[in-house]
Amino acid sequence: MNCILIETSAYTDLQAHVQRLLERVSALESLTQKSSSVRWLTTDDVCKALSITKRALQYYRSCGIIPYTAIGNKVVFREDDVRRLLEKNLIKTE
Repeated sequence: MNCILIETSAYTDLQAHVQRLLERVSALESLTQKSSSVRWLTTDDVCKALSITKRALQYYRSCGIIPYTAIGNKVVFREDDVRRLLEKNLIKTE
């Protein structure tokens, strides 16, 4: 078996780097676990829920009225964001 010698400072730096990577992996894992309860809606779903056209939804996106996520050329919306938008703009009758 061949032994590789490494300077103490290089070994310490390597350990620190590995530790940072482990922390990042843990953080990503916790994000993934939290997002499992998130429900994503398609453009069609949101248009139907808000009774608007796709062009109106595009306008809302470009103006920052409704948050969205683009994955490639697919756009999705979090159900909670759509619900919040509806509640924020609810007009109560008396």
